Amino acid sequence: MSGCAATGPTTRDSDADAAASEGPSAATPATAQSPATANSPGPTPPASAGPATTGPATTKPADEKPTKAKPSHPSTREVTGPRIVYLRVARQPKCAEGTAVFRADPVPLVIEWKITGATGGALSVDDPTNTPGTYGPVDLEGSQEFLFSCTGDVGSTETHTYALYTVGGGPVRSATVTASAKVLDKGLGTN
Repeated sequence: MSGCAATGPTTRDSDADAAASEGPSAATPATAQSPATANSPGPTPPASAGPATTGPATTKPADEKPTKAKPSHPSTREVTGPRIVYLRVARQPKCAEGTAVFRADPVPLVIEWKITGATGGALSVDDPTNTPGTYGPVDLEGSQEFLFSCTGDVGSTETHTYALYTVGGGPVRSATVTASAKVLDKGLGTN
């Protein structure tokens, strides 16, 4: 759904962490023969592993490691101004079903949201013009319950779209969420 904010390390950070953790293990044979210890007594390297082959292996990971392991700077990527932290469905709707004796009541939809950096919020429902607040103003954090009409044909699906907008504090930001419920029957006294 739209409006989800990515938090935590980015893929680039994960790759850098993986490269940083792979780097030392890949360089272990080369660092065992570092220039400081190459002249000291110890095991003699195999004839095929002469100084010409271990020299580049020692310097290449050292050159690549800082490039790959540069951390991203979250402070430079920090979002300022209004931001929709989340807009999500907290409870899925369900249409009523059954007979007079075994009737299952409808379950209302519940959406919830959180906005930061704004002075308020505005909610719109099924608005094709994308006009902020056609449903009304809302708090920076909250939830709203909606009962679906479920008046369509049996077996059809009723779908509604909810749009949240920031008000004040900078440029308008928006997020949408869509919820659906299947019409299970026409209810009591209908054919």
